[in-house]
Amino acid sequence: MLKKQLIFIFLVSIIYSCSPDLPIVPPINTTPTNESHPGKFVWRDLMTDDVSAVKKFYSELFGWTFIDVGESDNDYTVVLHHGKPIAGIFRLRDVEARQRYSQWISYLSVTDMNQAINYTKSSGGSIYRDPFELPNRGTVSFIFDSQNAVLAFVKSSSGDPVNQDPIYNEWFWTELWTNDVQNSVNFYTELFGYNQRTFDTRAENQYHVLEKENRPRAGIIKIPFENVKPHWMPYIAVKDPAEIVKKVDQLGGTVYLGTEGIAGNNAAIIADPSGAVFTVQKWPLEKGEFKEIKDED
Repeated sequence: MLKKQLIFIFLVSIIYSCSPDLPIVPPINTTPTNESHPGKFVWRDLMTDDVSAVKKFYSELFGWTFIDVGESDNDYTVVLHHGKPIAGIFRLRDVEARQRYSQWISYLSVTDMNQAINYTKSSGGSIYRDPFELPNRGTVSFIFDSQNAVLAFVKSSSGDPVNQDPIYNEWFWTELWTNDVQNSVNFYTELFGYNQRTFDTRAENQYHVLEKENRPRAGIIKIPFENVKPHWMPYIAVKDPAEIVKKVDQLGGTVYLGTEGIAGNNAAIIADPSGAVFTVQKWPLEKGEFKEIKDED
């Protein structure tokens, strides 16, 4: 309890010391790690048009708590789980028409922001917002990759989170849904030096895993539905996806694909009340979920 109180006091003191000219955000780590893991997803922010509704939704679904900061109406909301900051929420505004919908934005760690930006420009991507210094957070840039999926690059001023096993009701995976798998694989492997592995799945769809530092960092899959734009899908680890699904409708969310529609009945695709989509996944993964495809000699 004392540790949680100290984290809370530290977080609030940092938040309220920021410049009023920029969004007020917490550091990625309340205690600096001095670690760098380029190619690792290290943070998520929810861009939404209904802050109140999504706070109630995630609180009752996952037990998340919140700290509202800033001087205007819901400038920024820090999301905590067991007292630890795990994400942020900000109101949808000043966004291009093509991205004017509620969505989770994932942050990908880079060590050389200029190199990452120049590579993106020269490899079919584009820059939504040029790099800028965000107090507490570090250097940030919002980009569209070569398939027009949005994400953020970040060079964290507090270091990257340490590698650890998934924790229930927290983020544990990020997956790119794309129209051109090979193009996306090439874009990210060349940028971060990932090792790429390909698997067959029970859903009869090949799954591509990007690895670095001998750890899986992200997945890539061809978009499995019509009329869906390329995007990065965030995953939350849960004990029982079916129990999560039972609560979604009454909390104002939408179940796009329930457990019965996914091979193995171990995941579900859900939208919160504002329409932001995420996946819940049973953890640990069942054996036999994936079968690696080996190249023939």
